[in-house]
Amino acid sequence: MRQTSTSRSHSSPETILPGGFSVVELLVGLALALCLATAAAPLWLSLESAGVQEAERTVQWLQGRVALARLERDLRLASSRGCLFVVDGPVLDATASQVVFLEHSADASPPVLVEWEMTGDSLMRRWGPCPIVRPSVFGHGLFTDHKTMLERLEGRGAFTYVVGGAETDGPIPERELTLVDAVILRMTVGDQLGQSSENLGTEARVGR
Repeated sequence: MRQTSTSRSHSSPETILPGGFSVVELLVGLALALCLATAAAPLWLSLESAGVQEAERTVQWLQGRVALARLERDLRLASSRGCLFVVDGPVLDATASQVVFLEHSADASPPVLVEWEMTGDSLMRRWGPCPIVRPSVFGHGLFTDHKTMLERLEGRGAFTYVVGGAETDGPIPERELTLVDAVILRMTVGDQLGQSSENLGTEARVGR
């Protein structure tokens, strides 16, 4: 009678997973991956923070350039032609914190009254209709539109003026307003994170 022998397979102390890896090997791999992730986390956070700061700096620079370009355009169009009161030039008030002037309208109507002002941490632009009589004080009630052009101004930015070829601090006396050739604006603008700042400035020529 033929005897058949039955061999019994000995089970391995390590459980083999379907992918061919043991549980121990899987745990070792997970531990290594966790160590690498822990080591790389500070570098990743640093790179991410640097990227956010650079994006904020780009945004603040672009916003500043847009505001300065608008100021340059306004002053380039400065004109007293068609003004309802007697005046020798377009600049009506020029101090360290604000400049007020007349700007030529697109049609044949009287010029509009424009004010640029640094107040608190903001750069404001205002405009309104040309008054019939020259105001003694240029209060905000003269203007119908008020727009914030820039926020988060730092330090003490100020307007200065080119008068007779030389840079002069405001206020400019009324008798010398017709001699103002350009308006200079220097300012420092901070970002939303409060971690960086950008120095901006322009010399805007006054139209006639």
